[in-house]
Amino acid sequence: MKYKFILVSIALMLFGCSDETEVEQTAEDVAVAFFDAVYNQNDIDKALTLSTPNFAEELGKYVTTKNAARRLFNMSFDSVQIDAALGDKNVRREFKRSGKLVILFTGYRQDKLYKEMKEIRLVKKGDNWLVDELLPDPDFY
Repeated sequence: MKYKFILVSIALMLFGCSDETEVEQTAEDVAVAFFDAVYNQNDIDKALTLSTPNFAEELGKYVTTKNAARRLFNMSFDSVQIDAALGDKNVRREFKRSGKLVILFTGYRQDKLYKEMKEIRLVKKGDNWLVDELLPDPDFY
């Protein structure tokens, strides 16, 4: 009987602890996931879920990721690596509600290497960061 209690206790300790603790995604994580959905996963629905309602409406007008990539973002790639850099981290830390972020794209189109940058605004709704707006091309091109 004593051994059953010990086994049950050990089992509860091992299996009772799950990885359900949700890790809050940073603005950078969301921005990269958004563009990864558009350019690498070809998943417009995922990109829409990472957008504010206003930006989702704008993005939804393009119907497909390829159309949005060409017409809304003015970039197309055969393959691309996406990185967040040069973020407005001070604004996001101080106000914790919105901020700008520059996204770096390094990719190939027809075997030629291209490097591009796009600046976006993200806003925090509840616990989630969402892409809210594509900003005009950054001044530091």
